[in-house]
Amino acid sequence: MQLDSPKLQFPAAFCCNCGDTNCVSEIQDTRVTRYFGIGGTETIFHLPVPVCAACRRSTRRRAPGFFARLLVLALAVSVFFLALLMFASIVMLPEWIGAHLFGISVGLAVLLMALVLKLRRPKPPKTSFYQPVRIKEVRVQVTDVMNGYGQVAFMKLAFANPEYLNVFANANREAIRVGTLAVVKV
Repeated sequence: MQLDSPKLQFPAAFCCNCGDTNCVSEIQDTRVTRYFGIGGTETIFHLPVPVCAACRRSTRRRAPGFFARLLVLALAVSVFFLALLMFASIVMLPEWIGAHLFGISVGLAVLLMALVLKLRRPKPPKTSFYQPVRIKEVRVQVTDVMNGYGQVAFMKLAFANPEYLNVFANANREAIRVGTLAVVKV
């Protein structure tokens, strides 16, 4: 389906991530994925967000969702469990370690995930390691069924930088008042 993107004003006064005034407008591919039973659909929006050179890479990093993090945790648990089993077959481990291999694997995987999350924290003055502008919710109306055209009826954007959220909200006050746009903090 082809969508008419909403007309949004992204003020370029400062970087939407760190607040640096030396910035340019960069197209950020922001994806919205919906799951219907087993399959899913993905809609891509091209948002012209202002970013500085230091924050440009963050516009390409999508924030992982709950299920992606859960999958990584499950993989880490299974890798640690298999590694401990192989280690136990080579070296004689104390009996209590052999009895709690799965629990130890879960503990090691949680520690690894905590370390990864700590490394992915934004370093000040950045407000996000991932995309600074995210789409939290979108509703689409089909306008031409035969040709597959539609338009965005409602969009909810989340901003990592609270100062940029305020500037964006002021620039798009009319769309917020009408109810076609909502803005929140990440």
